[in-house]
Amino acid sequence: PNIKLGFWYQLGEWMNQGLVAPIPKGYQLSANASAVLGTIQGLDSGQQITVLRNSVIDMGFDVKNLGNYTRVSEPVVAPKNMAERTKVTIQGVDNPTILNYMNNLNANDFNALIELFTPDGGLQPPFRRPIVGKDAVLRFFQEECQNLKLIPEQGISEPAEDGYTQIKVTGKCQTPWFGAGVGMNIAWRFLLNPEGKIFFVAIDLLASAKELLNLAR
Repeated sequence: PNIKLGFWYQLGEWMNQGLVAPIPKGYQLSANASAVLGTIQGLDSGQQITVLRNSVIDMGFDVKNLGNYTRVSEPVVAPKNMAERTKVTIQGVDNPTILNYMNNLNANDFNALIELFTPDGGLQPPFRRPIVGKDAVLRFFQEECQNLKLIPEQGISEPAEDGYTQIKVTGKCQTPWFGAGVGMNIAWRFLLNPEGKIFFVAIDLLASAKELLNLAR
């Protein structure tokens, strides 16, 4: 799950509970902010998420400017037992790498999951710059992807240059942040090398600007 979405969601909950001062009534957005939101509302969903990602990618602190610090993360949960795992099916896609990506992530089996990537493989989460290299991608999975439930629905595969394969899958993702009753619309864009390993995967949150703002409230 995206940490920023979780933060804004929790902040909105605290505002509703009166623990944090809410936005004052009558608050007016600046002219620049209004212009940006107006432009985003006029785009299709794929363009919206790209603009939003580029707008917020540098929000928050930069760990490069923190000096010495200790990384804090949740303990990595154990992978589910094989008997507890369920396998996904994707209409239009039967590629074993893609199916194993979904199944291993759902099972918190990050060690098996990372072996689907090339050594220099990359992953781009929503609102983030690409994460490159198996060690960095594995750390991202362990720190931010525990207990997700991916529900892929349909996809399409097409050949790319130099023997690579492009595969796009759409579906939903349920996260611990919002509970099992809330499924966010997701698109996964995979690029597989000729050996069937993941060279790159980009993950897009398919939501309108209004839906994203509702999550942030």
